[in-house]
Amino acid sequence: MATSLTCPRCGTSNKLGTMFCTNCGSPLSAGTPAPSGAPPMYPAPGAYGGAMPGLPSAWDVGRRKQIDRTKTGLLLLLIGGLISWIPIIGLLGGVLLLVGAILVILGRKAFGSTHARNVVLAIVLFFVGIIIGVIAGVLFGVAVFSTVASQNPSTAASALASAFGTLLVGAIIAAAVSGIASVLFTYALQKQTGRMLLWAGYAANLAISIAIYVIIAPLISDAVNQAVSGGTYNPAPVVALQGQLSALGYLSVIPALLFAAATYLAWARVSHGEIPAPTVPPGMPMSTMPPPGGPFPPP
Repeated sequence: MATSLTCPRCGTSNKLGTMFCTNCGSPLSAGTPAPSGAPPMYPAPGAYGGAMPGLPSAWDVGRRKQIDRTKTGLLLLLIGGLISWIPIIGLLGGVLLLVGAILVILGRKAFGSTHARNVVLAIVLFFVGIIIGVIAGVLFGVAVFSTVASQNPSTAASALASAFGTLLVGAIIAAAVSGIASVLFTYALQKQTGRMLLWAGYAANLAISIAIYVIIAPLISDAVNQAVSGGTYNPAPVVALQGQLSALGYLSVIPALLFAAATYLAWARVSHGEIPAPTVPPGMPMSTMPPPGGPFPPP
């Protein structure tokens, strides 16, 4: 008479009277021992064992959370991108973009190594763009302060005009670097159409930045000369120039819509289950996965 129960799924020996396998959790036919020498119905699950049949494992739950985070993050990026260019409301858009980006970062591993690597690289490029923008802003601020303190109107005008030029060039470089980050952030989640939209958004953003520089740069000298022509600094001409610059900034709606369209396509792919592709836990070969109908075939 058999003194142990052999699990029909993984082949583990269990004590008589045990209802469920101590290794994989499969039912043991009400404690009846299996015939001597009977082969296991399925191979041993190896490193993945431990989940009760019909219940998701910890790995499955964690992966599902990452997918849900990415899906929610993409939706927030979509909404934030659509409203980020609108005055005042754009502040809310910025918050949504930040939260959405964080969620996509947290869920990146569920979508493969390429997407995970792209997300990390996008983060690095984004902060590089911010640093470039901050440096340009600091240089501009120092130049403005020097202009106000200067006693020579000609020198002040030249310094202020140069500062404006530096600020615009810095903005173009920052836009170029940050734009690459925007492309990479969802690039691996896209099909061909989505990738084309991402690059179109990048090109539009860069083209608008250059166009603004071409339009504003010739006006800088005139505005600065007017600001210091009376022997003292009059900010009105410079403020007017900044107003023109802000008006041209509304052109940013074009790349915003292109990026939003690409984000929607990525969100739709995740929502419809098109990505990520089904996979198995690390260390578990596909052959050890239970069949679709459950751990045991129908009678």
